[in-house]
Amino acid sequence: MKVNAILLAAGLSTRMNGPNKLLLPFQGGAVVQSAYRTLSKSKVNRITVVTGRDADQVMSNLSLRLNDQFYHNSNFELGMTYSIQSGLKASQPCDAIMVCLGDMPWLQLADYDLLMENFKEKGGSDTIQVPWYGEKRGNPVIFGKTFFDAIMAHSEPNGCAEIVRENEANVLNLNVFNERFIKDIDTLEDLERGPLNA
Repeated sequence: MKVNAILLAAGLSTRMNGPNKLLLPFQGGAVVQSAYRTLSKSKVNRITVVTGRDADQVMSNLSLRLNDQFYHNSNFELGMTYSIQSGLKASQPCDAIMVCLGDMPWLQLADYDLLMENFKEKGGSDTIQVPWYGEKRGNPVIFGKTFFDAIMAHSEPNGCAEIVRENEANVLNLNVFNERFIKDIDTLEDLERGPLNA
């Protein structure tokens, strides 16, 4: 089963009130660099990095694997869904897509591999896998190819949570035991604080 990944690196960082959070310093590089570097060491087949705001700067921070690619979403200001759709279009062919956030730099190699291994073992092309930390839905989410058309037709701008809700019978819930799966960066305080059990 071929699982490709979309790394969303196109957002506006509006809650930062100025700086692009993906370009902030993190562990000797930038936030997005750390996120990509870890994901690129995982068992994922191919990564499409979707750019938007500050695309040139984001690209200059990343040295892509031979099989990976950048894809610019010219409609990035319209919301996350358009970036997911751009990345999905550029990621074909594949059996499933793992939607990853560029502002989750604490996720580790073992986290990504756990998600893919569980999906391949217990899920499939007609499955959506969602990690849960306690009562909170986490990321990344993996969508089997059965749902690709629904993603491309989705009009709600802020992501694909509605598709998950509408297909509850096909959702594979995976309990995870680390806050890394729910910890993203919206503010400088988020970046400084990090996950509780990183």
